[in-house]
Amino acid sequence: MENRAQRATGGRGGELWSRLDAFLHTDPRDAGCEAAMELLDVYAELLVGGSDPGERFPGLHAHFVACGTCAEDLQGLLASLTGDTGSGSELD
Repeated sequence: MENRAQRATGGRGGELWSRLDAFLHTDPRDAGCEAAMELLDVYAELLVGGSDPGERFPGLHAHFVACGTCAEDLQGLLASLTGDTGSGSELD
């Protein structure tokens, strides 16, 4: 059976299982990419203003923690708003 699974996944079984495991452990509050992009500017402005946007938008916070692509977009917007080009994370 293992050989059949390896052939079916093209030898990438470990990678596929890792992706499936990450998907299955997604925070149920995660708002998703579409909502994150829709409210990205609002979330970033709250962060820059010293507020905790995770309190107001817990689903967005869960998404930015889980989605590297959206988190990078947020970090880029934060850098442009603050003039900071460092790689520190505002999400923790």
